[in-house]
Amino acid sequence: MLLGNNMVLDENTVFRSLGKGDVTFNGVFEEIIRFIKADTNSSYRISIGSDSQVSKSTLIVTCIHVHRIGKGAIGFLHKNQLDRPIKNLREKIYMETCMSLQVAYMFDPQRMDLIHKALGQNDMNGKGVAFEFHIDIGRKGETKALINEMVGMVKGLNFTPKIKPDSYCASCFADRYTKAI
Repeated sequence: MLLGNNMVLDENTVFRSLGKGDVTFNGVFEEIIRFIKADTNSSYRISIGSDSQVSKSTLIVTCIHVHRIGKGAIGFLHKNQLDRPIKNLREKIYMETCMSLQVAYMFDPQRMDLIHKALGQNDMNGKGVAFEFHIDIGRKGETKALINEMVGMVKGLNFTPKIKPDSYCASCFADRYTKAI
């Protein structure tokens, strides 16, 4: 949803499931629980990340990637179109990070408890599911000047940040769908 120049994601936001079509965030969450319950002997990594493509407008794609480590994954994405091009790199990365933060906050403590309960006894004291925040920045290129700022912001909000080459949810998954306009 777009409110002025602010993009807002909430539980009514529609995501595209790569296997199930369009679903709200609540549907996404139900799919995640089903995916985990289907194999409670595995470990999982839930990653959130965004990427954008700028032309006459700005397309921001925010993704949720659930990796059953060594055994496949499911993914969900949401596309937002901003009617203006974001030409400033800091603003672009900040906007991507803020979009990811909105989705990350939807995984509130109650939902995270439900995810851990879905794993049951194999949750290994809450370590059977890792929750990562992927930022589309890295030590090479122009974005390296933004590492301290963006990583500091994400850490300050109690998320585990990952940057390139480890931020595959933003730099590969979301990136792929910014190109498929």
